[in-house]
Amino acid sequence: MEQPAKKRLHISHRTGTILGLVVIALAVISVLYSGPHEVEHDSLFAAPPTPTVVVTNPVASTNLHQTYDYNGVHIVFTKAEMASKFSDDFKHGGNYVVRISLNTTNNNQDTIGVDYFNLTRLILPSGQSVQGKVASINAAVYPGKPQSGYVDFPVNDKIDLSQIKLQFNKTVLQ
Repeated sequence: MEQPAKKRLHISHRTGTILGLVVIALAVISVLYSGPHEVEHDSLFAAPPTPTVVVTNPVASTNLHQTYDYNGVHIVFTKAEMASKFSDDFKHGGNYVVRISLNTTNNNQDTIGVDYFNLTRLILPSGQSVQGKVASINAAVYPGKPQSGYVDFPVNDKIDLSQIKLQFNKTVLQ
């Protein structure tokens, strides 16, 4: 008994080429439409680019020269700024934000944890103590790795930044 011959689909060379181009075009469109899934970097080992912070309605700015040593970590509070909003601040509180910038250096051999958010308070000219709403600085302070960041404080009214005080770990800084 003979087997019936299998039917083969014959596609012309032109039709095959068109079909191939359509498949490639769909693949390219799918990749472009989905976009990159990660931030692109200039180098494999480079840090991601830091976005530019936009300050809305800047009110005041003053330099600070207050320091505190916490468990071998030297903390320097460098600047106070007040504005309606900072673009990298996603937590809303009062009508204004007071941003306190700081730098740290760990003088220990071990990594030290510093809870900047809960340890730092802003003392307003009225004497009111305000807890921060966000801290950008990493709580882990590595030996020999200085870092910078800020703590933001919500306030309802404009204040004189030259009259503020900082409290760190229950100590009012002078």
